[in-house]
Amino acid sequence: MALREIQYKPDYRSGYDDLVADLFRPSLHAAKHYWRAVGYFSSSALESFGAPLGAFLKRDGHIRLITSVELSADDLEAIKSGITKKEICSQRLEHIIDTTFSEGVGDGTARLALLLELKRLEIRIAVPKNGTGLYHEKIGIFFDEQDFVAFTGSSNESRNAFENNRECVDVYSSWNDTKRAHRKRAHFEALWNKTDPGVLVFEFPEAARRKLIRASQTPRSPAAELPKSHNKWRHQDEALAVFMKAERGVLNMATGTGKTRIALNIIEALFDKRLVDTIIVCTDGIDLLDQWYEEVLGLFASVRKTHQLLRHYEKHKQLNDFILSPAGSVLLISRPQAHRALRSLSPAHSGRTLLIHDEVHRLGSQGNRNRLGGLSDPVRFRLGLSATPERKYDEEGTKFIETHIGPVLMSFGLEQAICRGILAPFHYFALPFELSQADKRRIQAVYRKQAARTAAGSPMSEQEVWTDIARVYKTAEGKIPVFAEFIETHQDLLERSIVFVETRDYGNAILEIIHGHRADFHTYYSGEEKAVLKDFASGRLECLMTCHRLSEGIDIRSLNSVILFASDRTRLETIQRIGRCLRTDPNNPTKIANIVDFIRGSTAGADLTADEERRDWLSPLANLRPD
Repeated sequence: MALREIQYKPDYRSGYDDLVADLFRPSLHAAKHYWRAVGYFSSSALESFGAPLGAFLKRDGHIRLITSVELSADDLEAIKSGITKKEICSQRLEHIIDTTFSEGVGDGTARLALLLELKRLEIRIAVPKNGTGLYHEKIGIFFDEQDFVAFTGSSNESRNAFENNRECVDVYSSWNDTKRAHRKRAHFEALWNKTDPGVLVFEFPEAARRKLIRASQTPRSPAAELPKSHNKWRHQDEALAVFMKAERGVLNMATGTGKTRIALNIIEALFDKRLVDTIIVCTDGIDLLDQWYEEVLGLFASVRKTHQLLRHYEKHKQLNDFILSPAGSVLLISRPQAHRALRSLSPAHSGRTLLIHDEVHRLGSQGNRNRLGGLSDPVRFRLGLSATPERKYDEEGTKFIETHIGPVLMSFGLEQAICRGILAPFHYFALPFELSQADKRRIQAVYRKQAARTAAGSPMSEQEVWTDIARVYKTAEGKIPVFAEFIETHQDLLERSIVFVETRDYGNAILEIIHGHRADFHTYYSGEEKAVLKDFASGRLECLMTCHRLSEGIDIRSLNSVILFASDRTRLETIQRIGRCLRTDPNNPTKIANIVDFIRGSTAGADLTADEERRDWLSPLANLRPD
C-alpha cells in the first residue's frame, strides 16, 4: 500500500472525522518515515496508533519527534531509560515488534522506551529563542518510498487530543498540493537541522544536561485527577456525581461547557456499574443527532463496547431493530418519534434504561406533552441537558419537564464559565435603532387585526398578539441602515461570523450590505445542503446567515462573531445563539468574541423593552474576564 492510494480529505475535524482511524492509522500502514513537530507529546498517542504502528516498524519505519520542554514524569523516565539502552540484536528486535507492537495493544510508556531502544525514534527538544513561552507548533509528515503527506492544525500528539478534544488538521499531499506540502516539509527540516531563526533545538541528552526539560504538572490521567482548585472542568465531575446519586434530573449547563461530555461520562459510569443495558437519546434537529452519533462512536471506541448503535431520524429507519432488541442498544431518535421507542419497552427493560433528552427545554411543548405524558415513569435513569431548561411564560411546559425527567440537579452558567476560562470573554455592541414608518404601520396592522378578530367573536390571545408584534420588531426596517453604518467601520466582525435573522426575505436585505464588504458568505436555511456548514467550519466560508438551525448544538470554535437581528424575549434562544461564538479556540487562546445586538428603546415612563432587558443582562457579562 502507498500513500497515494489513501483518499485523503483536505481537512479532518473531530466530530466529523476520527483523526486516528481516518488519518493516522492508514498513513502509518503505508509510511516508512513519520516526522512530527508538536507542542505537547504524550506516549498515550502510541496506544492510540494500535497495530498500524507494528506494520510501520516492520517496514523499518523511523520516527523523528520535536517537542516542547514539558513531558510527563513517566515519559521523561521512559525516554531516559530508552536512550541509555545498548544496541539490541536483530533477532530480539523482530521479537519485540511481533509481540509488543503488532497486536495493537500495549502501554504507551513501555512502547516509548522500546522505540528508543530499537533506535526507531529520535527525540529533540525545542525552545523559543525569544521569550519564556513554550514551543507550540504542530506539523506532521508521513513519507513512503515516493511521496509524502504533510498536515498541520490544532492537534497535539496524545490520546486525549485524538479522542476527547475538539481538533482540526489540514492535509497537503506532495502530489495534489505540492507547494504547501513542501513548505511544511521545509519548516520541519529547518527545525531538525537547527536553522530555524526563532527556535533553539537540542538533542535530548543535551537538553537534559542544560536542565531545560521539566516534568509537566498535568498528569496523563483524566482531568478529574487534577487538584480541584486548578481543574476548570471540575463541574463535569460534580455533575456526574450528583446525577449518579439522584438517577434522574436536569443539568443546566451553559453552552460550550461540555453537556455532551458529561452525558457520555454518565453513560460510561452506568455501563461500568452494569446498571443499564439500553440508552435512548432524544433531541430535535438532524445536525445535533448526527453530532451525537459521532460522539457515541468515539465513546464506544475508547471503552470497547459492543452495543449496537441505532438511528431513527431523517433517512435512518432503525426503530424496529431497537424494538426487537432493546437490550444492548443505543438509540438516537428524533423527539417526535421518541414515544414509539418508550412504548415498546417492557418494565424489565425500562428499569435498565437511560433516557437522555438533549436541549430539554424543547420537551415541554404541547405536542411533546401529548405524545410523551407518562411514558418515562418506568424508566429508572432520566437525564435532561440544556443551557436553559426553564420555559419562561410556559409554566405547564416547565412542570412537564420536571415530571418527565426530574428537577434541575445542578446549574453552571455563563458567568461561571467565562470566569473559569471555559468560555471566551466577549465584546458587546448594543446598537440603538428606531422603528421606521413602515414598521409602525405593521404594528398598527396587528392591532387592527386584533380588533377585527374581537368583533368577529374569535379574539386573539395575548400570546398571538405579542407573537405578531415581536415578528415586526425582529424584522424591523429600522435596523438595516444602523447595521450598514456600523459595519462600514467594523468590517472585521464579518470574519468567522454568523448572522441570525427571522426570515429569508429579511436576510436578503442584509446580504446586500454584507456583499458590499465580502463575497465569502452563504445562507444556511432549512433544506440547504450540510456541505455549506462544513465549508463554514473549515474556513472556506467566513460569514453564514441563518434563522434557527445553528442555535443549538453545533460546535465551531473558530467562530468570532454573532450578529443578532432576531432575538427572543426570553433568554433561552439568546443563550443558545451567543453560545455559538463563546466557545474557546485552541488555535486562538486569547480569543475575545463579539456580539452585535439591536436595541429598541422604551418611551418615557414605560417599562423597559425586551431589547433593553437583554442589553442590561449582557452588558455586565461583557465585562467579565477569566480569573
